[in-house]
Amino acid sequence: MRLIGRHKLHRLRHSEVDVEKWVRSWAAEVLDAHWRQPDDVTAQFPSAHHQGGSFFLFPVAHSELAIQLQVAFPQGIALISDLNTNDETYGN
Repeated sequence: MRLIGRHKLHRLRHSEVDVEKWVRSWAAEVLDAHWRQPDDVTAQFPSAHHQGGSFFLFPVAHSELAIQLQVAFPQGIALISDLNTNDETYGN
């Protein structure tokens, strides 16, 4: 997949070491992914939440953050559309 919006992840550069490692690993896996449908995303990332349509939430390792990703399956493009706290993301 082509991953667009990686600059939004720079907010996490000075986070806990576990969070930084998780984000780097997550981005590498997304870049290497060949998703064709929503089930491919959740099969690779069981903790991801399919929000319907082309939107997914990825809770960031041991943190209160979640990455919102929009996927254009036919084009092979994944867009980081937002980075929220889980409370903001899930409406808590």
